[in-house]
Amino acid sequence: MPRSANNVSWDTGLLSSLNSNIGGIKPGGRADSVDFLSPLKKDVALLRGLLFDVVRAQVPAETMEKLEIISKLSSEFHVEAEDATFTSIAGTIGNLSEEELQLVASLFSSMSNVANIAEYVHRIRRRRSYERGEGAMLTHTSVDEVLRELVKKGHSPEEIHTVLKSQTVEMVLTAHPTQAVRRSLLSKLHHIADNLLDLHDKALTPNERDDLILGLGAHLRSLWRTDEVRRTKPTPTDEARNILQVIEHTVWDAVPIFVRDTNKALQRHNADVLPLDARLFLFSSWAGGDRDGNPFVTPQVTRDVVAINRYRAAVLYLSEIEHLLFDLSVHYGSDELKAYNVTLQEAEDAKTKTAGSEKANLKYKEFWNHVPPTEPYRVLLSHLRDRMAATRDHCEAQLSGSQPPATSAEPFVEAAELLEPLMVMYRSLVDQGDELLSGPITDLVARVHAFGLTLVKLDIRQEGEQHTQAMSAITEFVGLGSYADWDEAKRMEYLTSLLSSKRPLIPRGFVPESDKAADVLDTFETIAGMGREALGAYVVSMCFTPSDVLLVAFLQREYATSADSKPLRVVPLLETIGALQSCSTTLSTLFAHPWYRQYLSDNFDDVQEVMVGYSDSGKDGGRLTSAWELYKAQEAMVAIAEEHGVCLRFFHGRGGTVGRGGGPQHLAILSQPPKTINGYLRVTIQGEVMEQDFGLAGLATRTLETYTTAVLKADLASEVSIKPEWRAVMDRLSTASYTHYRRIVHEEPRFVEYFRFATPEQELGLLNIGSRPQKRKAGGVETLRAIPWIFAWTQTRLHLPVWLGLGTALAASSEEQMATIRAMYKEWPFFKSFFDLIEMVLAKADAQTSAHYDTELVPKELQSFGAELRELLCGVISTVLDTTGARQLLDKDPVQKRAIETRREWTLPLNLVQVEALRRKRELLTKGDTLPTALVDALVISMKGISSALQNTG
Repeated sequence: MPRSANNVSWDTGLLSSLNSNIGGIKPGGRADSVDFLSPLKKDVALLRGLLFDVVRAQVPAETMEKLEIISKLSSEFHVEAEDATFTSIAGTIGNLSEEELQLVASLFSSMSNVANIAEYVHRIRRRRSYERGEGAMLTHTSVDEVLRELVKKGHSPEEIHTVLKSQTVEMVLTAHPTQAVRRSLLSKLHHIADNLLDLHDKALTPNERDDLILGLGAHLRSLWRTDEVRRTKPTPTDEARNILQVIEHTVWDAVPIFVRDTNKALQRHNADVLPLDARLFLFSSWAGGDRDGNPFVTPQVTRDVVAINRYRAAVLYLSEIEHLLFDLSVHYGSDELKAYNVTLQEAEDAKTKTAGSEKANLKYKEFWNHVPPTEPYRVLLSHLRDRMAATRDHCEAQLSGSQPPATSAEPFVEAAELLEPLMVMYRSLVDQGDELLSGPITDLVARVHAFGLTLVKLDIRQEGEQHTQAMSAITEFVGLGSYADWDEAKRMEYLTSLLSSKRPLIPRGFVPESDKAADVLDTFETIAGMGREALGAYVVSMCFTPSDVLLVAFLQREYATSADSKPLRVVPLLETIGALQSCSTTLSTLFAHPWYRQYLSDNFDDVQEVMVGYSDSGKDGGRLTSAWELYKAQEAMVAIAEEHGVCLRFFHGRGGTVGRGGGPQHLAILSQPPKTINGYLRVTIQGEVMEQDFGLAGLATRTLETYTTAVLKADLASEVSIKPEWRAVMDRLSTASYTHYRRIVHEEPRFVEYFRFATPEQELGLLNIGSRPQKRKAGGVETLRAIPWIFAWTQTRLHLPVWLGLGTALAASSEEQMATIRAMYKEWPFFKSFFDLIEMVLAKADAQTSAHYDTELVPKELQSFGAELRELLCGVISTVLDTTGARQLLDKDPVQKRAIETRREWTLPLNLVQVEALRRKRELLTKGDTLPTALVDALVISMKGISSALQNTG
C-alpha cells in the first residue's frame, strides 16, 4: 500500500531511490560534525533529484529530455566554463517553444529558490553545530564571542552591561518592491527548510525519516504546481499584511528568545542580566505610510493599515494571554497583586453600573465562564484578556465599518496599560520566591517593548515638493501668491512668522483644487487623530532645504487636535549628492532657529533624526562618491549637533543590493564614522532582505544577534585615526569616479538607448512586485527609481551602478598612491567595508552573459559601447584585487563564496531564457503581433529566478 504525506500519495519504491541522495544522514544520526560543506551539497542534490522527479511526472518525455540536457550542459559550464558549452546551451534554448521556455525558466527558478533554502538551512545547522562545540564559526558575531572579545580588550562586564542595556536597533520594514518571490511560494520553501532541518538534527526512526522525505517531495510538488507569476499588482494594504506575516512568522518569537539568550551570555561573562525595560529592538513599517510617488497610498489606506496592525497585534497578545491564563495556576500572590485586582474590579463595577454596559460574554478557549477568585494571577489575566479581546473587536469593527460589541472592557490605547499589570505579576512572583515561573511574563514584557500594541509603528513618508505644492494652494487661496515661487529666505521668514503665531492659517473647510494637494493636507489631518503609539516618524524625501523641514512641522501643528498633541518627529531624507553636501547648512540653520530648537527640546528631548539615502545618491554620482559623501556628511552633521547641544540619530536608508547601500550589516555598522551610532541604529529592511534575515526562525535570531553585537562593538570601539592623506586620497578617487560616472550615465548620448536595449528595464513592470510606479514622473534615467535602476543591471550580470567610475579612479593612481590605498584597506574599516562589498558584487558579475544580451538584443551600432563597459568591468576587477591583495574574488570570504557557488549553476539558463524571451517579445511588438502568455510568463519567471539566484533584486 502506498504511504501518504500531506495528502499526496506516493509509491513506496520512491523511498528507496531517494534514500541514496540523503548523503550519509542515517536514521538516528546527524550531520557530519567536521565537514560542513558536504551536507549542503548533498541537500542541494537531494532537492534537485526530488524536483526533477516531480517535473518528470508532469511534462512530456521529449520536453524532459531537453530540460535535462540544458541542466547537464549548465553543470558542465559551471565547472569548465568552455565557450562551446555556453554556445550549446544558448542554441538549445533558442530552439525551444514558448511553452518550453516557460518550463526551463520555472525549473531553474525553482532550483534557485530551493538552493537558497538549502543554504539558509546550512547556516542554521552550522550555527547549532558551533553551539554544540563541534566546530568554529566563520563569522564572529555571536553574543558570546563578542563579549569575550570585548572583555579581552579591557572592557569590564559592568561597562558592557551599561552600554548594552541602553542601546536600541530599530528595523523599518519597507514596502519597496524588491521581493520577487510570491508569498505562497515562500510558505512552501519554509516547509522545505523545516523538513531539511529535521532530517539533519533529529534522532529519527526510519518511519519518521521516510515521512520527512515524502514531505519534501510533497512540498516540492506543491511548489511546482503554484503559479510563480503575480497576475495583479499588490495593493499597499497587501504589502502591509505581508510585513505583518514576517513579524508573526518568526520575529514575534525570536525577540524573547534572543533576549533570554543574551541574558545567559551576560551571566556567563559575569555581567548582570538586562533590565526588563531594556529595548534592544523596535520594529516599524513603511507599508501603507510611504506615499512618496505612490498615488495608491491614501489617507484611508493609512487608517486601514493602522487598524490592521492593531488587530494583528491584539490577536497575538490574546493568544499569549490565554496561554498564561491556563499555565499560571498559582493560588497565592503579593499584597500588591491582590490590591491591584480589587481596584480593577471596583472600577469595572462602577463603569457597568454607570454606563449600563455588560461584562464581555466571550467564548474563550479556557475559563470562558469562570475564573477561580482564589487564583489572583488568573483573575488579573482574565481582565487583560477581556481588554485585549475588546481591542481586537474594536479594530475589526473599524475595518468593517460596523459598531464594536458593547462591553465594559476598554480597548487598550497605550502599551503602558498592558505593561503595568504584567509588571505587577512579575514583582509578585519575585516577592514570593517564584521568579523561576516568571519566564512567560518576561517574554511578554519583551514583546510589548519591541512591538507595542501595533506590532510595527507606521512611518509617514512624502516628497518635499508635494508639501510645497500643498502650501502653495493655501497661500494662493489666502491671497499671498505661490509659495512654490518664493526663494528659501522668504519661505523661512514666512514659516517663522506662522510658527511664532498661535492663529491658524488654513480656513476651516478649505479644500484645494489640486487632488494631490488635497491628499497631502488630508494626510496631516488623518495622522493628527491617530495617536503617537501607532506612528513613527514623518520622513521628508528629496529634502534639500531647512524650509522643507519647518513646513512639515507647521502643517502638523496646523492640524493638531489639541494644543497638547504630540507631533511626529520630522526626519529629513538626504538622498542626493547635492543634499548630502549641503547638509551642514540645512542642520545649522534649523538648530539655530529659536522656534525649531525649542520644538526639539519640548517634544523630542533634544534629539534630531536624519535619514541618509544610499540609493539615489548612488544613482546620482556612483557608488564610490555616494559612500564618501555619506561618510563626510555624517561627520559634519555630528559636529554641528554637538555644537548646538543636540543628540543626532541616523536613519540609514539601505537597500538590499550593494548599489543601494546593502550588504552584510555587521560590516556596514562597524564601518560607520565615529559618534554616529551612540547606542541607536535605525535602518530599513527591504524586500528580499526580509526573507534572508527573517524567513526562518534560526535566521531571525541570528539577525537580531548580528545587529546587537555590531552596535555594541561600534559603541565600545576605539576611534580609528583617519590620516589626512587618506582623506586626500578619498577626495581624489571620489572626484575621478564621479566625473567618469556622470560622463557615462548622464552625458554619453548612447547610454540611455543602450540601457533600454541591453536590459529588461522596460519590462520590469510585468513583475507586479510592488504597488508603487517605477518612476516618480516621466523622463530618462534621472527619473527612474533606484530599485529598477539597480534591478535592470543586476539581471544582465553587469552590475554597472556598483562599480562604474571606481576602476578608472584606481587606474589613475600612481604606485605610491596605490601603496597608500592598500594601507587604507588594511587599517580603515570604512575603506575595507567598501571594497569587500564591491568584491562581493563583482563575484556575481559575468561579462560573457552580459555580452550575450548585447549580441541578441542591442543594435550593432551600439554593441561597441557595451564592449567598452565590459572592458571597464574587467579593469575594475583587476584594480580591486590589487587593492585587497587577493588572487581571486572572495578568497578572503569563504561564506560569501560558498553562497554564490551554490547558486551559480542555476543562473546561466535563466539569463539565456530571458535573452531569448526579450528578443522574441520585442520582435513581435515591432510587428504589432499579440504576445503569447507563455512567452511573457517565461520572461517574468526568468527575472524572478535571476533575482533569487543572485539574491539581489533592487
